[in-house]
Amino acid sequence: MSYKILKQNDNRIVLQDTGGIIDFIFGIVLVVLGAGLTYFAWFGYQDTGELFLPVIIALVGSCFFFPAFKSNRLVIDAINKEIVKSKSWFGLTTNKEVITNHNLSLVEMTGDTSNELDAFFDPKEPVRHHYNLKFYSYPEWNLSISNFSTMLNIVLFIEQHFDADIALLVQHKRQTFSSQGLLNNHQKTPLPNDSKVRETAFQTLTIGGSPLDIAKYWIMSLGYIGWSVATVTFILFFSDGLFTPYIPMPVQYALSALLVGFTLWLPTHNKSATRLIINNETLTVKHLPFGEKRYPLADVIGVANIAKMTFIMTKQGSETLACRIPTKYSYAIHSWLLPFLNK
Repeated sequence: MSYKILKQNDNRIVLQDTGGIIDFIFGIVLVVLGAGLTYFAWFGYQDTGELFLPVIIALVGSCFFFPAFKSNRLVIDAINKEIVKSKSWFGLTTNKEVITNHNLSLVEMTGDTSNELDAFFDPKEPVRHHYNLKFYSYPEWNLSISNFSTMLNIVLFIEQHFDADIALLVQHKRQTFSSQGLLNNHQKTPLPNDSKVRETAFQTLTIGGSPLDIAKYWIMSLGYIGWSVATVTFILFFSDGLFTPYIPMPVQYALSALLVGFTLWLPTHNKSATRLIINNETLTVKHLPFGEKRYPLADVIGVANIAKMTFIMTKQGSETLACRIPTKYSYAIHSWLLPFLNK
């Protein structure tokens, strides 16, 4: 159960609870049961002509539809300077809590991971990342947010329109959400200059990109592409029309093109290294071998490690720099970046 942004403008952010996969499946099961009971009631009425009992069964069946129409929303209103959390059924609000600007003192960002043990023994199991916003107010809230980018967007909006302080929890230490506050105990961390993080050119920092990282990237990318090409070649040319009675040839060609296109896209989505380049009051975040974004240095807030992910945070959003590297490297990257942010 987590919130994601439904709509946003300069004066308001509306977030809705996404529910999660378990709630989604549970809702579908209840809807199917409700539809089954309603159909059973109608069938009973047609068979016996009795009205009372089929109506009761149909009403019970309709109750199973209620969870599918449940909605949890969070509205952050900059004009009225209030944050409203509400629960509604069929559009009717049943529970409502309000935090005003006067009784909100602090908003804290936190992150955590789960399923790490299963992922360690089975690489197919994903490590799950969780992000939370804790509102120190009356009433006090602890809300799960869908991803870090959404959480940063909410915090930047609150920082702009509300008087509350913003903090970030890193390894159980609360840090101020600012360029200076993101240092480790307000002290700069020197660059380790090893294979994980190193300065490779003038005002250029490289994260990752060791020979082993590059080899793993190309082996995996070429493996995906080779597997898809071999699969498509077998299906289209060596299966002797095995799938033709079930899937028309034009559809087979289309699916084959989608499969090959997807495996060609994977190398652009993954990265072997990331470079931070400072030039002309601009920070360039370059993901090798593909992908590049530019941010004005005035918009850059800093670098932090949350839920074992290293993010660079800007007023325009966030980007992932590295995954599962020790927190000391995040502090070192931020310390390297800090002199350029203070100019």
